[in-house]
Amino acid sequence: MRGVWLPLLVMMLAGCARGPDTAGLQQDVQHQLDTLFGDRVLEVTSLKRQGSAPLAGGTGGRQAIVYYNAVLTFTAPYDPSDWTTLSPERIADALGATDEGVIGLGAGRIDAGTRLRTYGSLVYRRSGGGWEASLLPPPAASPAPAAASTGSPPVPSNDLIERLARVVNTTPGLRAADDAIVAEELNHALQNIKLRVNRGDAGLVIATGPASGEYARFVDALRPRGIDWAVTQANTAGSVTNALMVDAGEARFALVQSDVAAAAVTGQGAFASTGPLRHLRAVAALFPEPVHVVVRRDAGIAEFSGLAGMRIAIGSRGSGTRHTALQVLRAHGLDPDGFVAVDARDPEEALSLLVAGRIDAVIEVVSTPWRKLDAVAATTELALLPLSAEAMADLGQSMPGLVPLAIPDHSYSWQEGAVPTLAATAMLVAGDNVPASSVRRTLEFLFQDGIALDRGVTASRLSKERALTGITIPLHDGAVEYFGVGRSSAVTPDR
Repeated sequence: MRGVWLPLLVMMLAGCARGPDTAGLQQDVQHQLDTLFGDRVLEVTSLKRQGSAPLAGGTGGRQAIVYYNAVLTFTAPYDPSDWTTLSPERIADALGATDEGVIGLGAGRIDAGTRLRTYGSLVYRRSGGGWEASLLPPPAASPAPAAASTGSPPVPSNDLIERLARVVNTTPGLRAADDAIVAEELNHALQNIKLRVNRGDAGLVIATGPASGEYARFVDALRPRGIDWAVTQANTAGSVTNALMVDAGEARFALVQSDVAAAAVTGQGAFASTGPLRHLRAVAALFPEPVHVVVRRDAGIAEFSGLAGMRIAIGSRGSGTRHTALQVLRAHGLDPDGFVAVDARDPEEALSLLVAGRIDAVIEVVSTPWRKLDAVAATTELALLPLSAEAMADLGQSMPGLVPLAIPDHSYSWQEGAVPTLAATAMLVAGDNVPASSVRRTLEFLFQDGIALDRGVTASRLSKERALTGITIPLHDGAVEYFGVGRSSAVTPDR
């Protein structure tokens, strides 16, 4: 009798296990990678299943997340810093790994035979009597912990902090709306303080954009473990605001779209009212930011011309996207009276409005893959519109800083082929009053010393060879010394 019950017990336990066994899991991970590349480029050499758990928000135990550790081997060359190929972030997505969960993916060309390690996961849903892999966006990385107190003696600014605390804590009947206003203003002040007190001796503080944006995520990926020289970011409204802050000496370093920087130094577009910014200097181009034009697939819009009269989110005020979107629309024959401009607080809200059917399109200048877009596409069918060849040619002449760069096929799982578009480059800029030694040290960290450090997947996109792409404004003296070029040296990407 005992010999009968033991096999039955094993079968019952196997039936209760969440997800497939190790062999099935390895097969599914390999399938995800082969689908991503369209061929066997990255092979799962070994895999160890680390357990499973019900998927948060899943229904009735029918969804589970399975964790694993794996060793992967490239079977063909791959260059994560090549702007014309799949972004390395797509590898992390396919593995269900966070930005820090793929180890060994350095910048520059990777030869066949190179190995990676990953701490990944796959989401499964129960289908019939088994489990079926269902690729969902990877879990978000935990935010970086706040810096510990240094135990410094009180300073006069503490009095202001205490007074602000009393306003917030003792005002009777503070409504939720009022509390949101107070929180917004305090956060704005905090970000400005971080930028203005930074002198570079304790690390690098970079003005980025909204907290949920790609600039902020990229800077977080630069922060290596086990190094004293910190890299942190301060949230702002975006590129236009960043350029103004650097020029005014309110920030030392910032990220700015290359086309926005070009307009800033000539006093055009968003800077027509301020005049040319004379203290803005380029440090390096870091990564491309293609123009994404997103619509719902059920809207039946297949070409840019179909956006005439439509409700379009063109980026928040102060953002680089807004500056570029208006020019892209104009190049397609859509002046401000030819569409309905919709203001959204940030790109995430713009996508939410699109899903809800309250707007018809979202234009965003953002690196590929845009994680928020992939998350939305998991529940709503979307499409990317190409820019017309005529408009791209016109913009290439009228808007310095934009370069032709298609969104590569497979950048999004729902994408149907490469999408012709233009791209700005995310440019690191600095004020001309920042010492050349500080700029050189920053560039050495980005393109030399930092490469060997334990940084996130996103940081592997950095390329010294492409660091001058799209730059049309004067280089900082420190960058001139580092790259060994003249003060005005722009190049175009490989076609």
